[in-house]
Amino acid sequence: MRTLYIRELSSHTPSSFARMLRVSVDEAVRYVRLLCAHGVLKLRTNDDGKERDASHDASVRGSYQFVYVGLVLMDGLCIIVYPKYLPEVDADDPGDTTRRAMQRVFQVLRKHGGSFSDIAVMTEEGMRANDRLALMLMLLEMYEEHGTYENHVRTLADNGSGDINWERTIVANLPFMSNGGPVYPDFKTVECGQDAADFVMRLHRAVLTECSKFMQDSGLASLLALDEVWLTDAVVEDFGDVDFVAYRLERERTVQFVTWKQDVIDLLLRYVIEADSTMRQEIPLCLGTSSFYQVWEDACKVAFDDALGKRLSELGFGLAEPFDMMGAARLIDIIPRPQWTVLAEDGEGECGDVATLMPDIVLMHHDQTGNNVFAILDAKYYTPELGERVIGVPGVESVTKQFLYQAAYRDFVLAHGCKRVVNAFLAPSAGKTIEHAGRVRFPGVIPVQEEPLSNVVELYALPAEMVFDAYLAGTTLDNAELLVVVG
Repeated sequence: MRTLYIRELSSHTPSSFARMLRVSVDEAVRYVRLLCAHGVLKLRTNDDGKERDASHDASVRGSYQFVYVGLVLMDGLCIIVYPKYLPEVDADDPGDTTRRAMQRVFQVLRKHGGSFSDIAVMTEEGMRANDRLALMLMLLEMYEEHGTYENHVRTLADNGSGDINWERTIVANLPFMSNGGPVYPDFKTVECGQDAADFVMRLHRAVLTECSKFMQDSGLASLLALDEVWLTDAVVEDFGDVDFVAYRLERERTVQFVTWKQDVIDLLLRYVIEADSTMRQEIPLCLGTSSFYQVWEDACKVAFDDALGKRLSELGFGLAEPFDMMGAARLIDIIPRPQWTVLAEDGEGECGDVATLMPDIVLMHHDQTGNNVFAILDAKYYTPELGERVIGVPGVESVTKQFLYQAAYRDFVLAHGCKRVVNAFLAPSAGKTIEHAGRVRFPGVIPVQEEPLSNVVELYALPAEMVFDAYLAGTTLDNAELLVVVG
C-alpha cells in the first residue's frame, strides 16, 4: 500500500492531484468527488485569509483544500493529512520527524475522541464504510481491555487440584475411621478450565487476527501504535457461511449474561454479516477530524490548567469583597451578561438571561517575584505570519473579544491586587521552545487601560509536541514554561 503525506490546507486542482497520486485526471476527479463527500476536501470559492496556507502565495479560489487532519484509506492508497503547523515535506518521504509527529497526533485524537472507533464513526456520521473501520478498531480495543472471548467449563475430577466438592465426595467414596472421625483417601474436586472447542472463542480469535492483519498491511498499526495480534491460523471463512455463523452467535447471545461478552458477540455478528457489503474498495475509510482546532483548544486548557470552571473558593487565595460572598460561584459565572428588556406602555420589562462572553482559558498564576498574574488566554489553531503582510492571524472580532474578556474581569482583578494581566493568543508550532511571536493593539477603538490591565494582546507560538505531551499525561506545563507566557 502506497502512503502519501499531504499538508492540511494545501490546495489542489484535479490535474495537480492526479500528478501527486500518479493517476489519470479522470481517476483524480473521482478521488476528489469522494473526498469532498467525506469532508476531507473542500472547494474554495473565495480567498478568505483564514482559509489560506501562509506558506503559499497562490490564490485558493477554485481549488480543493484539505480541511482535515488524519488519514484516508482508498484503493490501496493511504493518504495522511498532517497538521498545517508542521513544515511541508516530501509527499512520498516525509522523514521520521513528521512520522513521529503524526503518531502523537493520533494519540491525541484517540484521547480527545474517547477511542479510535469513536473517531472513525464521527468522521463520516455513520456512513457504512467507516462503520467497518470503527468495527475493527472497536474489536481490537476491546481485546486490549478484556482479552479473547472465553467460556469456562466446570468438571469433577478424582483427587484434582481444584476445590473439594464434599457432597460428591461423601456420596461416591467410602471413608475409613481414624480417631473416631471419617477420613476420605479419595475425593472429588471441581476443575474449571477453558473450553477449547468453544465456537465463539475460535471465531473471535480469527476475527481479531484478520483485523490486526488489515491494520498491519495498511500501515495503520504503526501510525496508531497498535500491537500485532496473531492468535490463530484459521480464517473467518472456515467457520461456515454467514447464516450458520449468525445462528451460532445468536444462540450464544441468549445464554451469555456478561456485558462485555455480549458486546463482543454483537460486534462479531456485525462483522460477519457486513463483511461482503461494507468493504467496497471505492469507498474511503477515514480516521481523523475536520475540527482539529477543537483538539488544540482542549489540549491548551489542560496544559494551562484552565480555572474557568473552578469555584472561587477553590482558587487557593482569600477572596476580597464583594467576591467573598460568592465562593460557590465559578470564574465564568462572574462575567456580566447582556441585559435585554422588552418595551411596554408603562416602561421596560426585564427579560431572562442570555449567553455571555466565554474565554478559552483563565488562570491566576504567580510570577517570578511572587506577585499574582491574571491570565486570559485564547487557543488559536492558526499559522500566523507577521511582517509587511499579515496572514493567518486572529481576526478583528477575536482581538476585540480579548479586550472585552479583560473588561469583564476588571473588578475581580483590581479587588484581588493582581499586579499584571496577561492577554494572549496561543498558536501551535513545530518548534522546540515557546516563541513570543508578536502582539496586537487596537488604538482608537479600545480605550487605554491603566495598570495592571493590559493594552495589548500577545501572540505566542507554542510547541505543539509540548502541549500534547501535557494533554496526554493530564498535567500542566512545567512552571518555567508557564512563566514564559504568564510570568
